[in-house]
Amino acid sequence: MQQPKLIEDRINLIETTIKKKFSSAYETVRKAFLALDTDFDGYITLEDILRHFGSDKNLIYEDLKKLIVDKDSKKIGRINYQDFSRWLGSSIHMSEGFYFRHDS
Repeated sequence: MQQPKLIEDRINLIETTIKKKFSSAYETVRKAFLALDTDFDGYITLEDILRHFGSDKNLIYEDLKKLIVDKDSKKIGRINYQDFSRWLGSSIHMSEGFYFRHDS
């Protein structure tokens, strides 16, 4: 089932906001994951994200829930480290620069 355009746009805005916050706040995916996984159960849940970003008025509960389920490979609404890394890893590592010189 395809989401209505308005809901899709809101979910994309939430995802963009989360990626921006992680890219500027964390230098590794592991540190970002551990910052969210405060109960140390190995999963990021909707509640973990709300606890971390709760003051953000753009986070609509139902939209965030859909985003979490979409990013969860098992579609049960909790993200393990591998799913988290696949989802946000490139945003976090984007701030790091790695340059390889062929002549070195």
